[in-house]
Amino acid sequence: MKRFHTLICILLILPACFNLYAKWFNLTHIQEINLAIALLAAYLWISELIPLYVTGLLILFLELLWLLPSWGLGAPKPTIFLSCYFSETILLFLGGFVISQAISHYNLDQSLARFVIKQTRGSSILMILGLGMATGFLSCWMNNTATAAMMLGLVAPMMKNLSEVSHLRKSILFVVPFSANLGGIGTPVGTLPNVIGIGYMKDRGIDIGFLPWMAFAIPVCVVSILALSFLLYFFFLRNQTEESGLLMAPEKSALKRGDHRSRISLAIILVTVIGWMTSDLHKISNGTVALFPVIMFFGFKLLTLDEFRSLSWDVLILMGGGIALGKALEETGLAKHMIESFSLDGQSSTFLFVFFSVMSLSLSCFLSNTSVANLVLPITMGLPQSAIFPSALGATIGASLAMPFPISTPPNALAFSYGGIRSIEMAKIGSLISIVSLLFFLTLGGGILYLMGWIDFSV
Repeated sequence: MKRFHTLICILLILPACFNLYAKWFNLTHIQEINLAIALLAAYLWISELIPLYVTGLLILFLELLWLLPSWGLGAPKPTIFLSCYFSETILLFLGGFVISQAISHYNLDQSLARFVIKQTRGSSILMILGLGMATGFLSCWMNNTATAAMMLGLVAPMMKNLSEVSHLRKSILFVVPFSANLGGIGTPVGTLPNVIGIGYMKDRGIDIGFLPWMAFAIPVCVVSILALSFLLYFFFLRNQTEESGLLMAPEKSALKRGDHRSRISLAIILVTVIGWMTSDLHKISNGTVALFPVIMFFGFKLLTLDEFRSLSWDVLILMGGGIALGKALEETGLAKHMIESFSLDGQSSTFLFVFFSVMSLSLSCFLSNTSVANLVLPITMGLPQSAIFPSALGATIGASLAMPFPISTPPNALAFSYGGIRSIEMAKIGSLISIVSLLFFLTLGGGILYLMGWIDFSV
């Protein structure tokens, strides 16, 4: 199988060596090299023949060793690609990783989860709604997969008295991963596609602040989780015997009285979040604000050197590779050429908003949302300046709303591994909530963006 993948990789590169891409697609030599690098990266991201972060480094390697030397006059400096690996966007997500590490280290996530579970034990529907909202809230700040793993780990012992065919058990195993997916769109640091999309838009002079992002995304998250709870009630809990009494009592809260380090950590997180939310007022960039928790947590030894080393540096490199690929597509003019071949130039903002949202969602049903963001977002950068924001935002959010299959997202796969839920059940509920949440994003989210002046749907 590896030989087959290797052969495919060679076949993707070879046409550029003989100017075949230039003849087939009417490209310049620089554009065909860029196309070969993009196709190779896309195939490696999809097949995972090598680790994703290695693909991120391979993009830089090929850009420096093959693309730039072939450029000739007018070639950009190597720093234009090197800087992608430690940009404002990377700093923003680094801050998010450190906050996620602190939340987990000091059990702040478990404290919130146990509080919610304790308060809703009397009713199955309240339990589902409480779990959904708690998971969604945590996923706004933590990695979706980590949030789902933590919440599933918390509720698993409580479900010991429930059979595998229990309707409440099925509802719990659906609400946690789907809410983790939905919560990720709530903040700029909630999920990788958000950060990747923000990075691309920032490079084109479009800087949507932390608070404006939350202003449209949080309502979409909340109503989507409410809709998810209703769907689960309708399909699983309606007219069923109340089973919440069979759940085991949650353990004592992990946040103890007098634990000053936990409270200091919580204060640092709150200051950072407030800093992000008020960036339009103090004019300090979100990337710079993200350095505050990094310095505070490690400078005051609230987190250790081992925890610094355990941060997801591979993900940051992967993101850097995606941004560097997008930068190349923009610099060579290949993105613009692709847009012209799609006949999207001149389309209305409404059409592009819907088109890229649906495209990203459809692809994300079978590919990782990070891969989809890296594949689709560079295309939007070739559009006219006024059309970039609705297109890029649609591609960014749409990538996080696909959840019909166990393979669609890691949280889905985690929940499926607990057993008791069938693929057809996940496909039914996942497809419905994907469609419903997309409609909420296009209508409610789009309406808020229109009222805020970010998108003009009249053009």
